Amino acid sequence: MKNLLVLLFILVLSACTKNDATPQDQLPPATTIGANTAGYYINGELLIPKNGSQAIGGSPNYGLYQRQGNSFWPNKNDYWGIDISNKKDFENLSVFVWIKNMQTGIGDYIIGQSNGELHSNGPNNNQIFAYIKKNGVLNTYYSSNNSGIIKITRSDLGYGIAIFSGTFNCTLYNKDNPSETIQITNGRFDINALTLNQ
Repeated sequence: MKNLLVLLFILVLSACTKNDATPQDQLPPATTIGANTAGYYINGELLIPKNGSQAIGGSPNYGLYQRQGNSFWPNKNDYWGIDISNKKDFENLSVFVWIKNMQTGIGDYIIGQSNGELHSNGPNNNQIFAYIKKNGVLNTYYSSNNSGIIKITRSDLGYGIAIFSGTFNCTLYNKDNPSETIQITNGRFDINALTLNQ
C-alpha cells in the first residue's frame, strides 16, 4: 500500500510539472482579439518576444514593437510593421514583418525583396528580414521576391480600436552569403496598438 501511495504521488507531481510550462515557452494561439502576442519558429526553434533591459534604466527594451504610419483618418494604414525579438538574451534575434500599404486590409500580402532596411533606406514593398547575433557575430537575413506570404486575418482600425492580426511564413537569405537560408514557419501576431507595451 505504501508503494502504491508513493507511485500515485510521483504521477501527480509529474503531471503538474508537465502542465506548468509558462506561456513564454509556447507558441501563442493564432487569435484575432488583440491579445498582444506573437511568435514563430526559425529553423524549427521557437521564438517568442522577450523584453530586455535598457543600459541606462527606464522602460524595457520591448521584444514586441509595432510601427505604423499615417494610421488614422483620412490616410490610414499606409505602412505597418512589427518587430518580434528576443531582447533578453545576449545572443539575440529580431524579425521585422513589414507591409508597405495596409489599405486593402484582410488578405494575402506577397513578400518581396528586402535589403534589411526600413523606411526610405529600404525597398517600397512587403518584406521580412531578420538580424541574428550568434557568437558575437551579427548577420542580416532578408527576403527575396515571392519568398513567402503575410496573411492579415484582422485589420480593424477605427474609433477606440486598432487590432492587427495575421500569420506569416517565409524563406530568408543571408545578406553576405545568399546560399545560406533560414526558414520562418508558423509565424503569427495579434496586436492591439492601443494597449501594446502598456
